[in-house]
Amino acid sequence: MLQALSKKGNMIMLHTMTKIEIEKWKQESFFCPACKQQVIIKAGTKVIPHFAHRSITNCPNHEGGEGAYHEKGKLLLYNWLIHQKLDVQLEAFIPEINQRPDLLLKLNRKRIAIEYQCARVPVEQIRQRSAGYARAGIIPIWILGNNLLKRQTGKHLKIDTFSQQFIHQFSSDTPLILFYFCPHTLQFITFQDIFLTQTRQGIGKLNVKSLNQMNFTHLFMENSFTQLELYQLWKKEKFRFRLKPAKHLYGKELAWRQWLYLKGTHLEYLPSIIHLPIPAQYQMKTQVWDWQSRIVIDLLAPLPTGSQISITSVEHFLRKQLLSPLYFPLIHSTEKPVTQYLQLLAHLDIMKQTTAHSFIKINEIKFHKNIDAALKADEAMMNYSLSKASNKIQA
Repeated sequence: MLQALSKKGNMIMLHTMTKIEIEKWKQESFFCPACKQQVIIKAGTKVIPHFAHRSITNCPNHEGGEGAYHEKGKLLLYNWLIHQKLDVQLEAFIPEINQRPDLLLKLNRKRIAIEYQCARVPVEQIRQRSAGYARAGIIPIWILGNNLLKRQTGKHLKIDTFSQQFIHQFSSDTPLILFYFCPHTLQFITFQDIFLTQTRQGIGKLNVKSLNQMNFTHLFMENSFTQLELYQLWKKEKFRFRLKPAKHLYGKELAWRQWLYLKGTHLEYLPSIIHLPIPAQYQMKTQVWDWQSRIVIDLLAPLPTGSQISITSVEHFLRKQLLSPLYFPLIHSTEKPVTQYLQLLAHLDIMKQTTAHSFIKINEIKFHKNIDAALKADEAMMNYSLSKASNKIQA
């Protein structure tokens, strides 16, 4: 922790002191602001001067596996907010939920807890902390350390189960976003308008800014894909999907391939409407092509033209593959992946939405005869979808 209480009850912050001043303070006793247990000064040559508990404790000030990287980043973010003349507290303890965010910001009668997370901890711990802030009426913002950023290309990141816990969506009509900060380069990174392409990979708009080039409100600036950008990227995703090698398969992917075989088909023959981009894909336990193919093959392909199907029945069909919204306390959208998929099929003239909860099938679903036909049809379908979206905007 960066601050502690003196015997007189004053809050002491070591990082503002000189080495000589710190040496003098080492003769004094200090106490944790949260649990009131005694703490000691840590002030080596390679770390920011800070306080630490003498032994392992259940104190909330002892959580998070904090290290020098974390302490430096937290202090830089604190000074960044102070420089903007914002009302921010460092390591403020919130007794009603027994939590201590790295930074507590008061802005327009709102309280915002900013957590700088650099260590991997159990996912459930993150959910509990976010839920605690929600109970207290505090908005949580989690900023990941750059040490957790796994960049693959300019548009691709590895986003594993742990990282998915930190995806924010501040309202139902804003894009999904991840925040990162590097205390060494002073760079703030956002990854926005996220579409999961695989269980642990996503595409998005990556933006890097120097901390001194931005202010707090820049965190909420939207940077979304245009329809053209998204569909050009997704064309490549579909191409890779079609040509995925069948070697070294295991787990859910192997089970899916075996299921396709039992259904008398193969990846190359699947309709082009399988493997479409879904913003709410994070709610699914399986890959986007897995659950979409099960809807198409088991429910929609056998459905006679003109017949109706409800969103509820499709969700019930996929009930074992859907995650509860409680798994994502930082996302405030009520959008569901099944609804988004059926609406995409309506956009492609396969289905037609008749009520808020039901669709009818208006066209047959075409399976392909070979890989060449599939690749051509995939591109044609994506181009058709893009042209429809463009015409809608112009109209």
